[in-house]
Amino acid sequence: MIFHDLTHTITEDILVWPGTEPPELSEGSTFERDGFRETRLELFSHVGTHMDAPAHMRRDRPELDELPVGSFAGSAWVLDARGLPEGGEIGPEAVEPIAGSDFLLVCTGWDENWNTERYFGNYPVLSKAAVRRAAELGVKGIGLDTMGIDPMDALDFPRHHIMFERSLVIIENLCGLGEIAGKRLFFAALPIKYKNADGAPVRAVGIEGLI
Repeated sequence: MIFHDLTHTITEDILVWPGTEPPELSEGSTFERDGFRETRLELFSHVGTHMDAPAHMRRDRPELDELPVGSFAGSAWVLDARGLPEGGEIGPEAVEPIAGSDFLLVCTGWDENWNTERYFGNYPVLSKAAVRRAAELGVKGIGLDTMGIDPMDALDFPRHHIMFERSLVIIENLCGLGEIAGKRLFFAALPIKYKNADGAPVRAVGIEGLI
């Protein structure tokens, strides 16, 4: 089996959604004082590589802690969408190969801009029709190597709502998809389990050789 870590490391200078406070990592316990080391983490639920719950934007849809754990893992197909122009849209015909897979992962190559101002820019996106088609084909979720499934300037978040009205999850800020672009493999993105979770950081991995 070949394991691929698809997760950005959380640091105090990590990129966050505009207006969100950056995370704080501070000493809780120390070897010198306590005989062991422990870190205090303070962070918003949608920091770094994370999962959006349907309840992120819908009061009538489940939170992450209400979803079965099977919602967070399964087969995945990685769409190679590299080479698109800034702001380019991926049409519904491009997602047809995901039929029979649990997750659509979209490799745009935009993660090369991670922790730069350009990352907040005009990244390529799935068209609304493509998101709708992926949902029709039975995915549990869609993962992306960009800040969001909608463009940065989308005020009504239409692609989020297409997913959330069906109680599907979204994984944002993935990295390293270029190594597995065009492949079908096992994917897992396991969120921290906390009460009333509207979203949570995940450790996302792709595993070749399991399916």
